[in-house]
Amino acid sequence: MKEFLEEIGINIAFVLAGLAGSLVTVSNNATKNLKSSIAGIIAGTFSANYLTQVVVEITGLNGKTEYGLAFILGYIGLKGVEKLSKKIFHEDDNYSN
Repeated sequence: MKEFLEEIGINIAFVLAGLAGSLVTVSNNATKNLKSSIAGIIAGTFSANYLTQVVVEITGLNGKTEYGLAFILGYIGLKGVEKLSKKIFHEDDNYSN
């Protein structure tokens, strides 16, 4: 099973760290409704799984720090993805087409 998950790009350790981070975020935002809470958990978990290696590559951090980064990415979730993409692609907040 582990090999299959790794084959489709899922790192169990990153998923669990991201899930924990996203659950902390959701528990801190008690005013959110169920739909936005679920979306936040999913976004945080997938962010941790798929972006941890990107952040590791950009920052040069590696080893056990990867799990901490996965937790942080899970915690910041979708907002973190937006900010990271703006930083990587040098997008201005006031940019419009």
